[in-house]
Amino acid sequence: MKLVANSLNDDRNVFAKLDPRTKILLTITISTILISSGSSQSILRISLTLFSLLLLLSINKRSLFIKCVITFIVLFLIQKWVVPHTHGTVKFIFLGFVGIFMNMLPGFIVGYFTLFSTKVSEFIVAMEKMKLPRNIIIPISVIFRFFPTIAEEYKHINYAMKMRGITFLHHFLKGIEYRLIPLIISVVQIGNDLSFTAMTRGIDTPHKRTNICNIQFKVLDKLLFLIILCLWIVYFKEKLFSD
Repeated sequence: MKLVANSLNDDRNVFAKLDPRTKILLTITISTILISSGSSQSILRISLTLFSLLLLLSINKRSLFIKCVITFIVLFLIQKWVVPHTHGTVKFIFLGFVGIFMNMLPGFIVGYFTLFSTKVSEFIVAMEKMKLPRNIIIPISVIFRFFPTIAEEYKHINYAMKMRGITFLHHFLKGIEYRLIPLIISVVQIGNDLSFTAMTRGIDTPHKRTNICNIQFKVLDKLLFLIILCLWIVYFKEKLFSD
């Protein structure tokens, strides 16, 4: 009994325990608002970018958090000090590069947070509560395990290559070959294994499945829904009533 209780213990951060539907709505909202333009775009960009970075800390991705912060600082410096001193095609390239990354990266960060903080069982229960068809739930549930597994597999391959002294700095072509080919083979095998695992657990059964996950909207979910609603109101107001 103690072993079962420990296996059911959830020590994730309060943000990582958000309802999967809240996480998906956050991803859609942040991605849409940052990509679109508006008079309050600069304020929203700063607020939503900081929020997306804090989500990385909530799932203990400190190294990725530092890399993303450095990326945003570099992009800001390019926009502030490099772009004003360029002209013509070079300026257009820099503006496009900075604009695309600064507007799209927060959305990718929130998507990463959603993917790596949500359990497959939680996602399936949430999608079933939304009355989505099995043809949609099954492939997406496999994807939820696919990308984290591939990321873990790449870490192992990369570590093995470093142990053998094959790095991109000294053996660029070999570094690509010896990482890419094993990864492709692993992708095929992992995809098959995850599909078989999903079928073994009865995910495709036509009958109603039971689940130990308790998925419901908590206080933080409701608060985030109110914030998201305000963001969408501001977004549509600027779209419909801007000059």
